[in-house]
Amino acid sequence: MSLPAANSPLSRSWKDIRQGVNPRAMSREGRRRRIFAAAKFVTLCAVVAGAAWTGLEVYLTYESNPARLKDAGPSVPLKQVVFSADGVLDRGWLGQTLALPKGASLMKLDLAALEARLLASGQVQTVILRRRFTDNTLVVTVQERTPVARLMVQVGEMSPRLLLAARDGVVYEGTGYAPAALDLLPWLDGVQLRRTQRRGFEPIAGMDRIAALLTAAQGLVPDLCAGWQVVSLARFASDQEIIVRSREIPEIIFDARVDVREDFPRQLARLNHIVEFLHTRGAPPMQRVNFALGSQVPVELQDTASSTPARSVRPKPASQPKQRSDF
Repeated sequence: MSLPAANSPLSRSWKDIRQGVNPRAMSREGRRRRIFAAAKFVTLCAVVAGAAWTGLEVYLTYESNPARLKDAGPSVPLKQVVFSADGVLDRGWLGQTLALPKGASLMKLDLAALEARLLASGQVQTVILRRRFTDNTLVVTVQERTPVARLMVQVGEMSPRLLLAARDGVVYEGTGYAPAALDLLPWLDGVQLRRTQRRGFEPIAGMDRIAALLTAAQGLVPDLCAGWQVVSLARFASDQEIIVRSREIPEIIFDARVDVREDFPRQLARLNHIVEFLHTRGAPPMQRVNFALGSQVPVELQDTASSTPARSVRPKPASQPKQRSDF
């Protein structure tokens, strides 16, 4: 007799099969793999970073102070020096200033000391020294200062010597300039130089204003500027005035208190107008022009037999030795 159908085993599908695994065992194995992979990644990053840092340190040390490194082999001899400048300095000056010994090692050159030698003269404003190991070359690039004015200086019992003043006020002995080029520079007056501990002089305040005035004059009124002989800073500290003495006008006072880029051209344009105005009317030569008193520009004429009265440019006998007109 067969069992009842109710007691027959139930039919099963694939959904009834246990498909799970031990999650605890799976997570342990996964953690091992993840930890191992992370350790390998961190180790690789540390090796790469260490190699990069070591290479950078070695390169910077070779460039700045190779004496800190121990010689790992024979020194590299210096074969040549490549020199470039934007002014008048030449290779003769460079060789005398650097004074490199024969057979000098490119790797052992003290670039900081060589840079200090090049900057000591004052004529060099910036310098770049670079080793080029591909052809054992020292590359030297300098930017020079441009002289704005010249001055004669006597220290103690020493003979007077010619010095040059640059736009930034640095005073230096010029090397390599043609005498004709120096003759075009105006003389600087009204300054008192102060010595420094390095046998030089402190920078002169106001030279940037003089440079701006001369640059504007050379571009706007070159004929008048060609006659400028002396530029004085005697009243610059107290009144912010620049005094120019020229062959045509003994004294021209410029106002340096304002924006020199705009106001110097304006003052020069008025000066040119005054010169042409008086010349066309046959007025005596001017003695003084003052642009430091605002909108009115007092003009004093020289003492001549046919000088003019104040505020007039028509030739007429006058009893005063000097005349004054306002423009």
